[in-house]
Amino acid sequence: MKRTEAIIIIIIGILVALRLLFGGWFNSPAMISIVLLSIYYLLFGVFIFNNIRIDKIFSQSNKSRLNILNISTGVSMGVIYSFCALSIMFALCFYTNMDIMLFISACLTFVSIVFFLFYYFRKKRYNDTPRNFYQYLIRSGVFFLLCLFLLLTPIENRLEVLFHNYPEFIEAYQNYKDNPEDKEAEEELRKQRNRFR
Repeated sequence: MKRTEAIIIIIIGILVALRLLFGGWFNSPAMISIVLLSIYYLLFGVFIFNNIRIDKIFSQSNKSRLNILNISTGVSMGVIYSFCALSIMFALCFYTNMDIMLFISACLTFVSIVFFLFYYFRKKRYNDTPRNFYQYLIRSGVFFLLCLFLLLTPIENRLEVLFHNYPEFIEAYQNYKDNPEDKEAEEELRKQRNRFR
């Protein structure tokens, strides 16, 4: 399961790099791959984070890992990481409410980091290091930094980096941002966004 996750992340990295270098041709594949990662976390989080293969879920060794804590943590973090991936996709496509989603994602991952650190040091007092501590901490840390970076980067800078070859999209987005109630501005932004699908 982790190998599939790693492959999807590598593909996302390559497609996003190609998107930055060569423009809109790679926009849809990059966004679709991020959505696939989001779905993967949502559906298979409990298996990924507990290092369990679906075809061997009923083996004795895997049953011992599936206690209430591991299942609830795996499902919860799967939902959080899925939401984080969608937030990043929204931010790269400049969809409505992207900053709210990035803020929520940053808060959720920060809270998860604090929780896992607290849990780790509490267990460490009794020489009982949690099994999945590091993988949660790494994922939460990466998503937290990515969401925080996107959140703190001014929208104008993001537009310039991602759409410098498409001044029409930048103009349409800024016009809609300044006039969110204007139906014509909304329609023009939709028209420009459709160019990348």
